[in-house]
Amino acid sequence: MLIAIEGIDGAGKTTVSHFIAELLREKGFDVVVLKEPGNSRYGIKIKNSEKRLSPEEELELFILDRKEDVRENILPALHSGKIVIMDRYYYSNIAYQSARGIDWEYIKRENEKIAPKPDLTIILDVDAEQALKRVKKRGKLTPFEDLEYLKKVRENFLKYADSTTVVIDASKPLDEVKREVERIICSLIKDRLQAEP
Repeated sequence: MLIAIEGIDGAGKTTVSHFIAELLREKGFDVVVLKEPGNSRYGIKIKNSEKRLSPEEELELFILDRKEDVRENILPALHSGKIVIMDRYYYSNIAYQSARGIDWEYIKRENEKIAPKPDLTIILDVDAEQALKRVKKRGKLTPFEDLEYLKKVRENFLKYADSTTVVIDASKPLDEVKREVERIICSLIKDRLQAEP
């Protein structure tokens, strides 16, 4: 099973990804958490970039990084029966790069050629002002963390959500967010177990 945790910078993706992993491990599942961009040479170039690359180059690097992640990490983990939790996945590409003018359907199509579709995508929704306050507490802002840009990205996450997507209000206190996430995950597992022959 593949679960993607998405949202703008500062929404709480890493915290929630690790919370879900612990929750599932307690229930006896074998779980791996992967974070994108990864540590391929393409992912490192994205993470170390002092200023924004062109939208096309940025998208190309994300896709090359994801190709490697799928081949080296995601598919092997899924094939060995693990639940894979993605701390960011290709919905981030759709939301972030379409906010810079690239057609969202093209981004989705190019990603789905190389990457398995998640069984569940959780979008942690928080307004850009609140998200940036959280990010500033962590230290220096990256070139991706611009207020007006993040407002567009947030709109895109909500606009392009599909039938496998659940949106959670991540502006609530963390305990409330975790309770909501736990309810969704438990419901997904129950549905999966009932569907098995």
